[in-house]
Amino acid sequence: MKTAKGTHVCPALATALAAKPGALKIFESMPPSHQREYNKHVAEAKKEETRASRAEKAVQKIGEWKR
Repeated sequence: MKTAKGTHVCPALATALAAKPGALKIFESMPPSHQREYNKHVAEAKKEETRASRAEKAVQKIGEWKR
């Protein structure tokens, strides 16, 4: 998946963003550098369960994000 700004989003983060209403809209409103940092943090995990856990936590933080 890619955002409107062209940032690649790993599958684990994309799934977590889709599961929470409004999270994707907030994520896409973030600067590309922030998007890349969240994606990198989730994608660099070796185990699938770790990626899922990080994605869940990232979506919670994204939901709290204010510009």
